[in-house]
Amino acid sequence: VFTPSNALVGLRLKLRCTPGDGAQRYGPPREVESSGPVEAGPGACTFDSRHLYTKKVCGEGSLRAVSYNILADTYAQTEFSRTVLYPYCAPYALELDYRQNLLKKELAGYSADLVCLQEVDKSVFVDSLAPALDAFGLEGLFRIKEKQHEGLATFYRRDKFSLLSRHDIAFSEALLSDPLHKELCDKLARYPSVQEKVLQRSSVLQVSVLQSTIDPSRKICVANTHLYWHPKGGNIRLIQIAVALSHIKHVAWDLYPSIPVIFCGDFNSTPSSGTYSFINSGGIAEDHEDWVSNGEEERCNMPLSHPFKLLSACGEPAYTNYVGGFHGCLDYIFIDKNALEVEQVIPLPSHEEVTTHQALPSVSHPSDHIALICDLKWK
Repeated sequence: VFTPSNALVGLRLKLRCTPGDGAQRYGPPREVESSGPVEAGPGACTFDSRHLYTKKVCGEGSLRAVSYNILADTYAQTEFSRTVLYPYCAPYALELDYRQNLLKKELAGYSADLVCLQEVDKSVFVDSLAPALDAFGLEGLFRIKEKQHEGLATFYRRDKFSLLSRHDIAFSEALLSDPLHKELCDKLARYPSVQEKVLQRSSVLQVSVLQSTIDPSRKICVANTHLYWHPKGGNIRLIQIAVALSHIKHVAWDLYPSIPVIFCGDFNSTPSSGTYSFINSGGIAEDHEDWVSNGEEERCNMPLSHPFKLLSACGEPAYTNYVGGFHGCLDYIFIDKNALEVEQVIPLPSHEEVTTHQALPSVSHPSDHIALICDLKWK
C-alpha cells in the first residue's frame, strides 16, 4: 500500500512501474499517472493500539460489546461542519469513502460479539457496514430515525447469538400511543411547551432480544439509543430516558421475565447530568436542576424511577467526544449488574493520540466520538 508523506499531499505523482520476472509478459516499464491529487493516508490510527487487546473473539461465557457514534455523513458533509464544527479536519478526511474505510478497519479489528452504532446513514448500513461486518460473522439490524436519513444499528455475532425478537420504538410515538407510558404522558401534558418539544424529536430506541446459541437458556436484551443533543435539553433527555427504561422493562421483565439488559448509546449526557444520575441510581427527584435546564418557562418537575440495577461498564472516561469546542463523556454501555460483570475495559486512545491532529474527526480517526469497548461475562 502506498502511503505518501504529508509533503506529497495534493501532488499528482508519476510512478515508474518496472515489472520483475514477468517483464516478457507485461512489456517494458511504463509510466502511470495518478488520476487525482494524492492525499495523505491515515498513518498510525487511534485504534491500532486498541486492536492489540481485541485480536481474538471472547471465549464461551464472555461477550465483547462496542458502542460507537460513527458520525453520520449527513452531518459531516455540511458547510457548517467543514468551516465551524471541524475546521481542523482535512476536507478529504471528512469524505464518506475515506471515513467508511477507516471505520470498517476499526470495527473489524475489535472482534466484537455485540456492536451498537449511532448516527448510521441508511446507505452506509446497507452498502458498506452490513456487508463488511457480515464477512466477519456479524448480523446487522437497522432502525432509522423518524424523518431522518440516519439511525441506529445493532450487530451481533451469528455463531454466538440468534435473534428472538425486535422491539424498536420512536419515543414520541410510544409516548402518545402506548398505554405503558400513559402516566408519564399525563404528567407531561401539564407542561405543554416541553411536551411539544419532546413530541417533535425524532429519537428512537432499538431493542433486540438475543438468545445464546451455546446455552439457549441464556437470553439477553440489547438496547441502543441516541438521545436529544441540545446542551440545554436535559429535561427532554430525562423524559426520553424514562420512556426508554419503561419500554426496556416491559421487554426484559414482562415479555422475557428476568433476562439481563445491556443498554448502549450516545446519551448526550455527562456523568454530572440528571440523565446519568437517573440511570445509575434508579431515580430522579422532582426538584433536580435538569428539570429547568432550558429556563423557568420550560420547568417540568416530576419524580421518576426505574427498577434496574445498572452500571456503566466502562466507568466515566474523561471524554468520549472530542471536538474543537467541547470534550466530555457522552457515551455509555450500561449493564445489568445482577447478571453481568466487567471482565476488562479496552483502554481508550491516549490524549496524545486523540489530539495529534488537534481534535476529532481526523485523518486517523473517522468520527468525533470514540468507541467504547468492554468484555463482559455472565455471573
